Amino acid sequence: MRTIDISTIDANLLADLDGDTAGYTAYEADYSNAAVSNQCYHIVFSATDQRGGIVFVGSGSSGETSWTDAVSPEEVLARFESDDMSN
Repeated sequence: MRTIDISTIDANLLADLDGDTAGYTAYEADYSNAAVSNQCYHIVFSATDQRGGIVFVGSGSSGETSWTDAVSPEEVLARFESDDMSN
């Protein structure tokens, strides 16, 4: 997982923030089952709120975002991959 500029995250995830990116850090994570090189995850995470959002990006993406309570961006990814997202 690597930190990326928040202005480069997927448009759907950015729209969820409604322009209020203060307190959020953006990340990109590899998609382990990638069929093509442009598939990955974009994650935004607020350590203060312990809340994060994630979206699969690249070929085959629906653009659907998911949000969960978590203590780290790694936990956001783990919850998403295990289909264990909390509201």
